[in-house]
Amino acid sequence: MNGIEERLKDAFGARADAVRPHPGARAENARRIGRSRTRRRVAAPAVAVTAVAAAVAAPTVLPEASHRAGPNAATGVRSPGNLVDPSTIVTIPAALPGGAAFTPDALGADGSVVGRTADGRVYTAGPKGGRPRPLGVRAEGGLAAGKGFVTWIAPGSWKLSCRTSRGRTGVIGPQGATPADPVLVGGGAVIGDDPMNQPFVATGCGDAGRTVANHGKGMLGQALAFTYPTLFVADTMNDKVLREIDVRTDAIVREHPLPPGVRPLKLTGKSGNGGERRAVSGTGPEQKWRAAANGDYFASLVDGTLRIVARDGWKTVTALDQGKARGAKADGGTRLTAGDHLIAYTNAGVSGVIDTGALESARKHPTGIRFAVVQGPVLAAGDWLLWRDGRAYHLGRVR
Repeated sequence: MNGIEERLKDAFGARADAVRPHPGARAENARRIGRSRTRRRVAAPAVAVTAVAAAVAAPTVLPEASHRAGPNAATGVRSPGNLVDPSTIVTIPAALPGGAAFTPDALGADGSVVGRTADGRVYTAGPKGGRPRPLGVRAEGGLAAGKGFVTWIAPGSWKLSCRTSRGRTGVIGPQGATPADPVLVGGGAVIGDDPMNQPFVATGCGDAGRTVANHGKGMLGQALAFTYPTLFVADTMNDKVLREIDVRTDAIVREHPLPPGVRPLKLTGKSGNGGERRAVSGTGPEQKWRAAANGDYFASLVDGTLRIVARDGWKTVTALDQGKARGAKADGGTRLTAGDHLIAYTNAGVSGVIDTGALESARKHPTGIRFAVVQGPVLAAGDWLLWRDGRAYHLGRVR
């Protein structure tokens, strides 16, 4: 048993009295320990892949702008640049000195960008654009950009490192962090999942953070989306609900059904050698899906279907079939982010942006506000939008 597994064993023992017994608990623990073993391998960022152009109808419901569709925009579809103020657009080269490709992992609400090369070297950029700057570290995961700081998890580590713009580096997370799970930032808060799928919250780089109170539940849920002060967590094991949590008080504010297509934990009927029942692959936390939220909407991308729900009343506004990602590389490149007024997705090699401002009045299928990009990610945060266009990324403020 290595050091990480020892930490898991000790952590499980320390929390044993607080966890509510439930059927399948033994299988649950076995699954988590197995998950820790598989996650020690280094996960390099997905390399941008060339995808076929998507045919999208685009009625003239958007404001015209001088920004023209670049070589990566699908035929007949406006560039995402039409959603931003042209005077604010800056360029970030996709190629670094020596020829390595820079792939953005996260966009901050202040316009800061953090990403990696294929070998995991971390680079940062900002709202002034220009060539990405090396951070001097490598990352397996955990990349996020906040106001004045970036986070990452080094290869082979479960420590969530955080560095301020002044160069001060600290560690966030009372019990470590899970490299394969997202790190969420907003309102000065940093949120992640520890190795036991428990969410934790910290305030910037100077705070080690605390585990979010589980209110006596065996599993509070896995952190999925965050718009300050509301954290969305998915409990796919016990109560099988999506929870809204106020990170200022740890109070559970609301509970909703799991998004359509999300598969709760399912156990096999046969027991293993130790008597435990095994989890069915692709259920519970092992299912790969994405979520994002802003003040008005919650979005989920499950098995190729993007759904947007109005938080006021929790009614589905639209469901868009984006097609299922094929293979590990395509799945690893699936992203979903939300800014103040935009929801951006990348799925099966095709990226798009939805203007939620039009949803507020129309509350219908947003055909006229969908933009497709053939290559590279599209990220939204705050009032910023980042997208790939030819040999560079463009970053600008949303109109």
